[in-house]
Amino acid sequence: MIFNPPVELVEKEMLLPDLCRLKLHAPLIAKRALPGNFVQIKVSDSLDPVFRRPMSIHNCEDETFEMVFRVIGRGTQLLAEALPGRKFDCLGPLGNTFEIPETDETAVMIAGGVGLPPLYFLSRFLIERHRIEPSRVLFLLGIRDKTELIVGADAEKLGVEMKYSTDDGTHGFHGFVTALFEDIYARRLRNSKMRVYSCGPTPMMQALSRIALSFKLPCQLSLEGAMPCGVGTCLGCAVKLRAKDEYLRVCQEGPVFNAEEIEL
Repeated sequence: MIFNPPVELVEKEMLLPDLCRLKLHAPLIAKRALPGNFVQIKVSDSLDPVFRRPMSIHNCEDETFEMVFRVIGRGTQLLAEALPGRKFDCLGPLGNTFEIPETDETAVMIAGGVGLPPLYFLSRFLIERHRIEPSRVLFLLGIRDKTELIVGADAEKLGVEMKYSTDDGTHGFHGFVTALFEDIYARRLRNSKMRVYSCGPTPMMQALSRIALSFKLPCQLSLEGAMPCGVGTCLGCAVKLRAKDEYLRVCQEGPVFNAEEIEL
């Protein structure tokens, strides 16, 4: 666990009425963070809410890191209402990171909505740190409708191939992002070497796990969800192993797991 001085909010942007981006000054976190890592942030100065909120790291630059999240409850509402200059108690970076693709593999990112942050961070990391050509990264993003296209704006700026699926068919592929992946795989990727990375709603990653296992593709999942303590003590985020009656903690052994390793 890494204790940090208070982190300071330096920029806030409401990308959509319920989608917020925060940039925080946090030199220690920005220096150490790797794709897949998260922070546990205390959203108020009181004990209400009592638990910290786990937040994926979307990006790091110089001495700052960013979070992008949907406002869905009281904790995220408090974060979205904060103004620049506000300081937060924040633990991190926490968690593990992704495996790097082999030199002949295409990195396929499959995100559902605001599951994008760890995959955007990974894509940028591969391009800037590992000198992987943007053409070797395929980014598939599932959103509700065309009003949410801004979710993928940062990834598009990386120059990667970007494909969208929408629930209502107003942009790109009409259907689930997992169906979009199956379609692209059948048409052009069947004979290619690839490594799949995913983050998003549990039903989406359940479906993707079945697809990846059936196609015998290496696939890593970045899990989200409640992590009351974030440091492995409460066991509130445990997931079951496929092979035996044992459990792993998302906050401690994860949040990144191999698809064949866990049972969602």
